[in-house]
Formats: sequence, C-alpha cells, structure tokens
Amino acid sequence: RTLDRTSSLFATTTTSEVTPSPTNAIAIDFNEESQRHIVTVPKFLPSDDQDNDDTYPSLLHRIHIVPLLTDKETSDLLQLARTYATENQSWDQQDSSRHVSYQTVDFAIEESIQISQYLGQSGINFEERIFSALSEAYDVDEDDLSFLDLFCASYEVKETDDATTSESDEGRDTMDRLAVHRDGSLLSFTVLLSPLEEFEGGGTVFDALGDVEVDDDNNSILQAPGIIQSPQAGYATLHSGKLLHGGHVVAKGQRIVLVGFVDVHERNIKPGVLGNAAKEWGRNDVRTFWNQRRLSLSKRQHQCDLEGKIDEEQQPLWKLNNWRYLSKDTAERRLISNEGRSYFGKNSVIPNNTLKRIEGRASLEKIRRRRLVTEDRLLRDILLPREERGDKVEEDEEGEWLEVDPNDMDGLLLGWDGGEESDT
Repeated sequence: RTLDRTSSLFATTTTSEVTPSPTNAIAIDFNEESQRHIVTVPKFLPSDDQDNDDTYPSLLHRIHIVPLLTDKETSDLLQLARTYATENQSWDQQDSSRHVSYQTVDFAIEESIQISQYLGQSGINFEERIFSALSEAYDVDEDDLSFLDLFCASYEVKETDDATTSESDEGRDTMDRLAVHRDGSLLSFTVLLSPLEEFEGGGTVFDALGDVEVDDDNNSILQAPGIIQSPQAGYATLHSGKLLHGGHVVAKGQRIVLVGFVDVHERNIKPGVLGNAAKEWGRNDVRTFWNQRRLSLSKRQHQCDLEGKIDEEQQPLWKLNNWRYLSKDTAERRLISNEGRSYFGKNSVIPNNTLKRIEGRASLEKIRRRRLVTEDRLLRDILLPREERGDKVEEDEEGEWLEVDPNDMDGLLLGWDGGEESDT
C-alpha cells in the first residue's frame, strides 16, 4: 500500500488490514525503524457523496501510536505525578471544575511546579517533542500549535466488594473509564505512564473503529471494540480530538496517563466546517432524545396492554402540545388548498405511519451512522491545504495594552479634544 506522504513517517512500513464491513477496510501500518503504528479509520461517506475520493484518507483520519519518552523519563514523570497526586489528593475525586461535561480524575500540570519544570526546556523539553510529533503527523507548523489543556489523569478499577475496600479508599470518587466524547481541540494526545504490568484493560476507544473484527491477539495495538492500546509505557497516541473517543474500562490496577488538548491556529482551518458538523451532531442528539422518549412510551404502552387497560385516558399517546405554528383547519386554508389537505388541531395525535418513520430515523444505529458520516466529512475538510493557508499574524502585530500616564494622553485618543464629545 502506497501512502501519500513521502517522509520517514511512512518509510519501510508493513501493512495489515482488518474489516469492519464488507466495503470498508482499516489499514494498520507499522514503521519498523521508528516503531510507529498508524491506524487509519474507515470512510463512512456514502459513495454518491464522494465527489472526490482523493480526500480519503485525510491526515486526520490517521491515529498515530509513537514512542515519545524514554523508559527513564516515563518512570521519573510517573513518580513525580504520583507524589504530587498523593500529597494533594488529586486522584481521590473527579474534577467537576475543569472538565464539566466529562469529569475526570486528574490534575493540571501547571499546578505542579516540579512537573512543569521537568517537562520544560530545562528538563526533557516535552512541548517541543510532542509538537514536533504532531506537526509531522498532521502537517501543521509547530508554531501554529498551542496547549489548550495539559493534565495527568488516573483510571483505576472500582472495588465492588466492601470486604476488599480499605479504609484509605473510603470516600474516594475515582473512575475506571470515560464516556465517549469529542475534545474542544482539533488535535489531542495521550501518553501512557503506567507500566503494562500494573493494570489490565484501559486504552482509548474510538467509535469509528467500533465495528472492527480483530484477531484474538492480546499484543495487538487494536483491540475490539475499537480500542487502541499502547504497546508500552512512554508511547503517545496522537489523534484528532473531533474523533468520537473515550477511555476504555480498567479491569485491574491503575492506569495513569498524560493528556493534552492542542489548539491549531485558525489560519489552518477552513471556516464553517466545524460549525456545520456541530449542527448535525446536535440534530443527532435530538434524534437520540426522541428515541429514548419513544422507547419509554412504548414500554408503558406494552405494560398497559398486559394489564388490560384499554381506557384511552390510561393509554399513553403522542400528542402535539406546541402546534400553534402548524397548518390548521381554517376557512382561508380551505380556499387556498383542497379540502382534504392535512392540518393540525390542538388535540391532534401523530398518525402511526408517521411515528414509524420517525422511529426509523431515531434508530440508534442509524444515528450512529449519521454521526460517523458527519465526522468523516469534517476530517476531510477542516484542514486547509498548505497553499490556501494565510500568513500567521504575530501577537505584537495585533496590538498590545500599554500603561499610559494621563499627562501623555494627547494624540492617543482620536476624536477626543479633552472636553466635549466629538462626532468623530
């Protein structure tokens, strides 16, 4: 398989393929020299919507698993993290202030002076190394990358047996997994700090890889259902934060990771792409909500049938409560349209055939496919080609705040003469 970038990234690769469906294949490339793994998520856009199939796979369709830290660096960083977390009880409670929608058990790296210094330029120069890896993987200049968040998270198995719960574990609110979500950043990464022998399970699960059928090989980086597992501590998993992903459940021990959300300068981004995707994902959320309500109603309906409740007042029905803006049976309507045209009244009930069509659109599997189609389109479109990216505006060119003495204000305020207001 020939990849479309000529660099050391894809040199001397071996490729295997796994199949999520009869038509889509997932490529797993391995560079033996660099020990880099590349997993390419499948395409989901329907064939009639692919005007130019050359857009797949885009760079953002690729998930990179790369060696980033040495064994000593990983061990040192893990020890620093454990010491700080223990002293400050950082891994005893889920953080509801920094990550509101998807709470994690973590601490921000900036809170620890020692860890910040260790990762800084006087230490292992982590920022330059991770930005270099992201730049090479996704063809974005290092100067266009910046941290939105950098934190150290803990996943550990939850003890369900009271007999095995120690006094030190009482009152702790830990987590063993993280629900699927999208990050606020275009690019994200996770660096595994815990040695593999200290935990079981875990890894980053990707919805786009959820249909993959893989061999029962515990040493594979790709596990069912769609889980990427680092081959050893010190490896980083690089991916687009807009891929729906989560933290797979830890079945034993504790898994500690360094996580980063990385912002990409707007000059690289095609305007409107993210907004359009967010609208469609929002529509899917509404469909999911409708599905849940409809299933609940159907369950109540079935229960009424079992109990022999045939009174209409006892039977749950879908009714239109907010009908004021819909067509109504008025004399004016009858003059404009034929008399048999449908209309809505205050007590109208949604017809069964209409409900079935709505239920079909609200099917969880169909919603998932729509979500993946939207995700696929975003990954293809959101990064501008290099020739279309404008020049980066430096911060000092945008202006800066200066402290000015009132006696030196003359000439600095346009249209102000020191007294009366000006029309300028």
